Amino acid sequence: MGNGRSRKYEGGVLLTAVFTVVVLSILLLFLAENYRIQAQFTRRTRQYYEAQIIKELFLTDYQALAENKRSKSGEVTYNQGKLSYEKKDEHLVLTVHVDGQARKFEETVEKSTEESK
Repeated sequence: MGNGRSRKYEGGVLLTAVFTVVVLSILLLFLAENYRIQAQFTRRTRQYYEAQIIKELFLTDYQALAENKRSKSGEVTYNQGKLSYEKKDEHLVLTVHVDGQARKFEETVEKSTEESK
């Protein structure tokens, strides 16, 4: 055996380099997709809770009014979104718009016991 290249390994480094690049690309793709899904989940969760808070704020104010002062339909604007409502029989149909997303709720309205508020 002399100095120089070994005769046992005649292959190049190209296949190893290509395989490494492919594996790292797939790993990066999975990480990017995971980040996108997590960001989307976080955004939708925030929108859901903002819509719930807007709905509860409106219902608190609406049920505090006397029965004769409650309007049948309307629209209320809050910091984080807008709420549209319409009263149908004993139900109140609410549509909450938050960041371009609309969520619909249907609530049963309690009768006001105090008429002098």
